[in-house]
Amino acid sequence: MDTQQATPTRPRPRGRPGLTPEVREQALLTAGELLAEQGLKGMQARTIAARAGLSVGSIYKLFGDIDDLIRELNLRTYRDIEIHHSSALEASGLPPEAVFERALVLARAYIEFVVTQNARWMALLSFNRRQSGAAPKAYTETEDALFGIVEGVLEAGRGFEDPDFRRRAARTLWASVHGIVTMTLPNAALEDPVAEALEQASMMIGALIRDAAAQK
Repeated sequence: MDTQQATPTRPRPRGRPGLTPEVREQALLTAGELLAEQGLKGMQARTIAARAGLSVGSIYKLFGDIDDLIRELNLRTYRDIEIHHSSALEASGLPPEAVFERALVLARAYIEFVVTQNARWMALLSFNRRQSGAAPKAYTETEDALFGIVEGVLEAGRGFEDPDFRRRAARTLWASVHGIVTMTLPNAALEDPVAEALEQASMMIGALIRDAAAQK
């Protein structure tokens, strides 16, 4: 007779899933969907937990607090902007010497992102405005990568040979397009705000390129 006792079958776990890295990532994706739909007003622990199938306490255990969660989502927005711009530039097929046209591709890409991902873009701006102190290092690194795309376009242009000048010009170009987008797209009086924003961006880019070449 076999005296060894049979190992009892381990009961299946019940309740909510464990707080694994996979669960954290899924919760982050769920929160990202809410952000894209509702902006910052959707960033409530109870709302995120309900959609993700987690408890409110689990959300805080996974992310610390809601601001930490929003910072992660905003960083993803930054990186998606970078990917969107790089992809648009590659898809254009324009040669490096077509500086004006390539810069305009980037301006158009920014306008497209703002229009199609408006809630995420607005959340990024609104959240950053209410933060105090220096931006997280990951933010500044991603911003530098975005500026680097513009610098790469300007590098082939006459008058942009100096790295310091090119760096300053890239930031000027980005800030100008951002300002045009912020002021023009919400203007209900315009028949076609997107076309107007692109026309203004074209004027500004052309002026910057001509000015750089004239100083050479």
